[in-house]
Amino acid sequence: MTSKLQGTSEIDIDASADTIWRVLEDSGANLPRLWPMVKSCEIEGKERVGVVRRCGVELMGREGYTIERCIESVPNRRLAHSVEDDSFGFSRMLSDFWFAFILDPQTPEKTRVRVETHFDPKGLRARLMSKLMMRRKFREIRETALGNLKRVAEEAGADEPTVRAVSAEL
Repeated sequence: MTSKLQGTSEIDIDASADTIWRVLEDSGANLPRLWPMVKSCEIEGKERVGVVRRCGVELMGREGYTIERCIESVPNRRLAHSVEDDSFGFSRMLSDFWFAFILDPQTPEKTRVRVETHFDPKGLRARLMSKLMMRRKFREIRETALGNLKRVAEEAGADEPTVRAVSAEL
């Protein structure tokens, strides 16, 4: 994917990269919990390169869909999707439209997560809309998704049993 980086947002999450990865790779269960506009997500299995998911979406009061393909999956590090089709017109206005979650472990129980949005506007109208509205709207969506991911991952991490090292002298 060669499109221009149009925006990035990041957050520190008090959870391991593994915990966050388990949330991200289970799109069927978790995508509607992360992205508020996603009402449903149909996917066979977990996120892997080449897997396609269909999302039922409500955006600005309109119901529709997106079809997204996993284009990169590096466990505990990076998960990226391209938007192949949608009912809102993004695929007609934007070329090479994709987004990625990048996980950067800071400690065993703290991870910085970044979301990037990439696309190239098609034509003058799309370039104007990108500058005037889309970048700002995508930033709001990224920041909401990151806040939701923080909440979901930290709750999931709190539910995991804590392993404690015990030293014993023999």
